[in-house]
Amino acid sequence: MVPFVGGGKVNKQFLDAFNNIWINAGMKDDILTLKNKNPHSNIAIVGHSTGGAMASLAALTISATGIFKDSIFIITFGEPRTGDKNFASGFTSTNFVISYRVVHNADIVSHLPSINDSNYYHHISEMWWPNNMANGDNYIKCSKYDGEDPKCSNSLDVSKLNFDDHKVYFGRKFSEYGISGCPDLITSMNDGVKVNGKSQKKFDLNSLKNLSFFISARNTVFVTEAKNRL
Repeated sequence: MVPFVGGGKVNKQFLDAFNNIWINAGMKDDILTLKNKNPHSNIAIVGHSTGGAMASLAALTISATGIFKDSIFIITFGEPRTGDKNFASGFTSTNFVISYRVVHNADIVSHLPSINDSNYYHHISEMWWPNNMANGDNYIKCSKYDGEDPKCSNSLDVSKLNFDDHKVYFGRKFSEYGISGCPDLITSMNDGVKVNGKSQKKFDLNSLKNLSFFISARNTVFVTEAKNRL
């Protein structure tokens, strides 16, 4: 692992890939341009798999460098462990409006690298679906303070972990869903589910309605304006 501007240390390959996009591909300049156009906007950062790792790096970079403060939403899906415990400690309510790390049942990638033989540590807060993530399925809100909650997906025997759960979230194959333009995104976010046995929406859309743009990621991170889409 290597030192990170947001604190702690992170995976070198993830950071190299992120910096290539952030600096060389002009993502930082795009973010600054969008902020100047939308100075009072919130920003949502979303990613799956390796894209989830880079989305978390983007979120903490944007927060640590002061580009956006107190207005960042970070939601990742099937994110691998990205950095150490000091890195993970940066994902607090002080820095982020929302910090969700969604895990589908026995998704093996969410448990890599192994916590048992490395210094890697997950950031908060895990949202664990111990099922197929169908409409109405229950999910568990894990610890707000510890990204390695032993009562959530860490409670699974490692022999049960699999790659199939990593490829599909909410019934959508990520390899196909993003390419198709996420046609039912808003509908799926509004579908009712159960949280700890109580029915409610997947996420609080009221807190997302004022977003002017998203950073989205699936194995890469890219910037797109999304005004008036919500």
